[in-house]
Amino acid sequence: MILGQRIRLDPNNVQRSFLERCAGAARFTFNLGLARWREMYAAGEKPNWRKLNAEVNARKASDLAWLREIPWAVSNSALQDLDKAFSHFFRRVKEGSSKPGYPKFRRKHSSQQGFGLDARELRLLGCKVKLPKLGWVRTRQELRFPGKVLAARFTRRAGNWYVSVQVEVSESWPYPHRCETQGTAVGVDLGLRDLAVLSTGERIEAPRSLRTHERKLRRVNKELSRRRKGGKNWLKTKAKLGRLHERIVNIRQDVTHNLTASLVQRFRFIGVENLYVRGMARTRLAKSIHDAALSALLRQLDYKALLAGSTVVHAGRWFASSKTCHVCGTVYAGLTLSERHWTCDACGTEHERDGNASKNLEALALAHRVAACCPGSSGSVEVDGVKLLVEQEEGVCCAS
Repeated sequence: MILGQRIRLDPNNVQRSFLERCAGAARFTFNLGLARWREMYAAGEKPNWRKLNAEVNARKASDLAWLREIPWAVSNSALQDLDKAFSHFFRRVKEGSSKPGYPKFRRKHSSQQGFGLDARELRLLGCKVKLPKLGWVRTRQELRFPGKVLAARFTRRAGNWYVSVQVEVSESWPYPHRCETQGTAVGVDLGLRDLAVLSTGERIEAPRSLRTHERKLRRVNKELSRRRKGGKNWLKTKAKLGRLHERIVNIRQDVTHNLTASLVQRFRFIGVENLYVRGMARTRLAKSIHDAALSALLRQLDYKALLAGSTVVHAGRWFASSKTCHVCGTVYAGLTLSERHWTCDACGTEHERDGNASKNLEALALAHRVAACCPGSSGSVEVDGVKLLVEQEEGVCCAS
């Protein structure tokens, strides 16, 4: 398994200046390579990052001698990023995409700056990381995954520096939130007011972090528009705006990560809807849809379930979870989005919309748990139009 972790750095002023120099060197190399790529392509040559890297290394003895003060992997990684950008561009052109995305020059005052380093030159020990030509830099937390470091990238977001590490972890590594129960199931109905309604009766309120900070965002954006672009006060206000956006993202991620980790740890089978979030984001509720981060929640639930040994059952897109009575199975076809409560005409049961949907999703997960009891099965299984993510140890029956 290859897992990733982003760790916040805690550099001093000297270290922060060195990191900014590395980011500037990566940006300069990328722009230099892009200009040279265009020239080579116009001359009928076939450019690639290795040819450009050889030219940059040759110029390090003359006009680009200042690049020798920076780790060699910084410029190397920037040219590899350029090569990947062109590969993605040509792939999109071949597929006939309406937005092929030709690579652009990187700006100095972009909100995100960064550079890559060779994993062989990187060392992580406790709450420290060692960079070539810089030394040890403190971090806010330790690396959670034991294994071989494959790649590392340093980025600056909202004035803070982070290192993103990819680690190759053995399959025997014990996931901290591994599910210890057998046969327990839950239905999870996702929404905008309540982020998740569980069939157990629990309700997790949506953080609505963007809505909460909307007035402050508007005020800071107005302040930024009054500043002279490129001036010191403009840079300060832009940094303030970046920190506010970072806080909004962190609040949202904290809720989704805690919720998904709790679900895969407590329940063996989890029933959820296969939501078409992209289509939902084209409606008048687009801002609330993006603010709830439903796609991120489903993605986290899928990969954490595989690590925890749980099974996620995705209901079909046209599965009437809200309209179906979980007691007798009668479908109320006339249910509208504004109706939060309804009464079944067949059995007379009064339903709360989201709670009823979660009960039906739980029943769906229980109905398909037999598929997860095949010894040694893993991966994805399609059963009656329902996508199953299965990971089961040899000889263990989950339906017990």
